[in-house]
Amino acid sequence: MSESGRGNPIQVAAVVLLLVGGGWYFLHHYRIEGLDEVSVSSKSEVENADLYISYNDVPSFLETVDSSMLPSQQGAVSDRSAANLTVSDQLMAESFVSVYPVRSVPNLKIASWALDGFGPTKLSNPAARHNVARVIRQFDVIALQQIASIERDLIPRLVEAINQGDGRYDFVVGPPTGPTDRPEQLAFIFDTTRVLVDRRQTYTLSDPDNQMTFDPLVAWFRSAEGTPRQAWTFSFVNIRIDLARAPNEVALLPEIVQAIRGDGRGEDDLIIAGLVQADDAYLLPMLKNKAARAVVRNRPTDIFGRYQTSNLLIDAESTREYLGRGGVFDYLGTFNLNLTEAETVTSHLPVYGEFTATEGVAY
Repeated sequence: MSESGRGNPIQVAAVVLLLVGGGWYFLHHYRIEGLDEVSVSSKSEVENADLYISYNDVPSFLETVDSSMLPSQQGAVSDRSAANLTVSDQLMAESFVSVYPVRSVPNLKIASWALDGFGPTKLSNPAARHNVARVIRQFDVIALQQIASIERDLIPRLVEAINQGDGRYDFVVGPPTGPTDRPEQLAFIFDTTRVLVDRRQTYTLSDPDNQMTFDPLVAWFRSAEGTPRQAWTFSFVNIRIDLARAPNEVALLPEIVQAIRGDGRGEDDLIIAGLVQADDAYLLPMLKNKAARAVVRNRPTDIFGRYQTSNLLIDAESTREYLGRGGVFDYLGTFNLNLTEAETVTSHLPVYGEFTATEGVAY
């Protein structure tokens, strides 16, 4: 055979080197698996598998995440995996994050408090002003009765003391009502981070025949948190019954409820709160509604522990947001006050109920 048929020694050496190098690369990067059936897999895919987050990994991650930390955790997932996920995988992962349940909205504490002639004298008393302010801050919205209507800026000044500079609390106040020699005002004070009021829907109930000594004040509130579609809306009725005419005025409560339900807003959730001058055993039969409930049952509402004169009344069938929790707020025990200190504020204790902030949902 000629010299050219055997090949050039340099070419032969190059072929040998290529075969040796290829074999080394194959063994270094691939592994042979199986006995009956041979399969070849990449070593780098196995060794680097923990660097990849697949679609199937996403649910298990979300199941362990704290919902209150969801925004920051979601960002961490996106940052860590963006370089390693395909576009479709990232979209699927984001869809899981978007449907993860959000943190529930805290319940609302709704209250009523008779202030026993609260006027300029009490407002100018530092201790009385301080105690009124810190009691009101315990609630999300509170109906106030027995406010002396001597000075028009009385409630704004009280709200300024409640706010302590942060501007969270606002108010709705009705016009002076009652006898000309002792007019009073009714008011609502509320935390604007928890509830909103529609001032266009706030009104004093018409009473052309003067059947009520003090005209009830009606306001329409909505939970400020959550989506508007899910937020709970309710009519809040502020009642002040005159003790001298209590039997006749309590008997008018069914007519008051009917008038408010027929005011054109179509609101089914109604809370009647105030100084009703009667206990629950007397009130509930007078309402002529088997679904009527009183938040305070069998408990006095004055600081001396003698009488029950304040309450919150609801229709349990229509107002399903009521959680069945509430009662009397003992601010003397809470703030370590004696009777003398409490009397400088009022002889009445606040009453309150707890409600969900989501329409039609009771947890």
